[in-house]
Amino acid sequence: MAKVKILVIDDEENIRVSIHGILSDEGYEVNMAKDGETAVRMARAHSPDIILLDIWMPGIDGIQTLKLLRGMGLKSEVIMMSGHGAIDTAVKATKLGAFDFIEKPFSLETILKTISSALEGAKNRIPVLSGKAEHYQSENWFCGPSRISRRILKDLDDAAKANKPVLLISEPGLTSEMAARYIAGNSGKSKNLFMHVSGLISSGEDGLLECFGLETKNKKYAKTQPMLSKVAGGTLFVDRIDALPARTRRKILEVLSVQAKTEDLLIIVSAKISSSKRSSKVFKAISDKLQPNTVLIEPLFKRREDMLELSQQFVESISKQYGKNIKIIESNLLDRLTSSSAIRYTDELRHVLELATLGSDGDTLTGEHVIIAGQEESIKESEQKKESKKKKLSSRMVGTKSPKSIPQCTLKSSVVLCGQGLHSGLNTGLILSPLPPDSGILFWSISTGTKIPASLESVKSTEYATTLSSEIVTIKTVEHILSALHSYGITNLLIKIGDEAPIMDGSAREFCELIENGELVEQEANIEPIVIKEEMTVSATDGTSTLTVEPADGFTIDYFLDYPQPVGKQRYQYEYRGGSHYKDTVAPARTFGFLKDIKMLEKMGLASGGKLSNFILIDSEKVINTPLRFPNEPARHKVLDLIGDLYLLGRPICGKFTARQSGHTQNIEMVRKINETLVKS
Repeated sequence: MAKVKILVIDDEENIRVSIHGILSDEGYEVNMAKDGETAVRMARAHSPDIILLDIWMPGIDGIQTLKLLRGMGLKSEVIMMSGHGAIDTAVKATKLGAFDFIEKPFSLETILKTISSALEGAKNRIPVLSGKAEHYQSENWFCGPSRISRRILKDLDDAAKANKPVLLISEPGLTSEMAARYIAGNSGKSKNLFMHVSGLISSGEDGLLECFGLETKNKKYAKTQPMLSKVAGGTLFVDRIDALPARTRRKILEVLSVQAKTEDLLIIVSAKISSSKRSSKVFKAISDKLQPNTVLIEPLFKRREDMLELSQQFVESISKQYGKNIKIIESNLLDRLTSSSAIRYTDELRHVLELATLGSDGDTLTGEHVIIAGQEESIKESEQKKESKKKKLSSRMVGTKSPKSIPQCTLKSSVVLCGQGLHSGLNTGLILSPLPPDSGILFWSISTGTKIPASLESVKSTEYATTLSSEIVTIKTVEHILSALHSYGITNLLIKIGDEAPIMDGSAREFCELIENGELVEQEANIEPIVIKEEMTVSATDGTSTLTVEPADGFTIDYFLDYPQPVGKQRYQYEYRGGSHYKDTVAPARTFGFLKDIKMLEKMGLASGGKLSNFILIDSEKVINTPLRFPNEPARHKVLDLIGDLYLLGRPICGKFTARQSGHTQNIEMVRKINETLVKS
């Protein structure tokens, strides 16, 4: 008996290896993928019975990967995994067809029990999809302008007019289904039921036989043929009948041969193109029983002149499906597609374009958006050669007596970080993904798909943290990640996030490591630094806090802190010297709070995620929970916050900031004041 096949998709290697070991010991055949793109290719190649899919992944995340897998027509049961359990995410995954949703860390018992339940569910599932054929009568994306395609369409039209069964000999994937729907939609059955039964089911044989009223291993059903009665007057499409066991196929063909003699049912069956003796016997058996019209749909690699038109159709369709706005497909992308030996079938072309469209955030698709199976290494080598010609970006400097524009910057690859929100207390995380020049820093809510620019206009609140908001969604505690992005000079980035940025250990140190793992890339577009030309001051209404900026070379912050003991008077002077210097001097400084304020924060619904490991807790006499990393760590953290809040201006700054006891409120007031001077100038 064939082993159950399981595909594990997770960007964390230790999780993949652990699950592989567990499931292999249980006798399952296990394959692994580290990202959505690899997963789509492996799923197509191996047709797994079960897919374990992580939600938080760089690049194409788990929800997008689930959409792609479902679009392939796979019958796999998908189990979603996440270290950030959220009801809305679980509901979304379930609506997209996921079998279940399990939270990390999961026990051995949990994962094996869930897989067992998924397999049992697959056995009992009756593999039937139905709908009216008339909705599909104009669908012909499997064909283009080539001579072969014109012949295919003529054969399909002829088959639609004839009053007899049809055999489709087709490339693998959705092409045969769309061809069947085209026939039904152009036949006399177009306004009646179209029922699709798939033979690509490894564990659903009993359910399939039940559909035809046939005897199964476990039960004997009356030969009433309930499904065939239901579809009378319409179309029955049995897809990939060659994939069924010979015994099952013979039984179904016996039933269909009887039905084919009537005039009230259009029967269409499909089989994959193959020259093997086994498949030749399959075609002969179908021909003997059904005496059908036969339509050969040659694979795409035999009609490459169709690829241009098909690509345009696909991108238009995919853009609508995912809410994209692709208007232009550059010639270098089409050149790469048409010259690739990895794209042999129509489905492969569509899925490559789907991945490319998902990876685009503008209105143009270029060759850079598409990675084709088998070509990754050559593309990486080309990128590495380009990178070797660029200077290292860890010391990007801003500010001279005559500041000049500097190159815009993004990350080379997507990276992911998981943690917990300080104020919400919920498991959360973020994915950093590259964006093209002039995109800016964008936060993207994973739960709603809403994008919020990191800008002054998006600021909702500055009480204890900087919060961004749109009409739909709110994202809290963004100052730490923005501080790191500011210091590394990243100007274009998509930040996929929950409703709060993870607090990690209360500092920005792990954000620096995340950025360095993603690797900085200079872009072929420049950005002008903001140059402070006049002194400006903001202060608290009671005069206890002030923040001043004045013209200066470079970017500096001089911060004074005067709290009661044990904090006392502190000062930290910061001069910008690039990302690496920031990582060593400011990023490690952690959030701090006073024991007397905890109850007030709890009443406000804040600090629910506060732990002894993610902030400095101070009482009236001492720091309670941790040794300080610097004697003036609280002052350094205030500098960290200011660097982050200033990046809501979206550009590096040349000026000297002097701060006394100031916080987020004064920071944002200063940002507003600087912005007003920019507007006036």
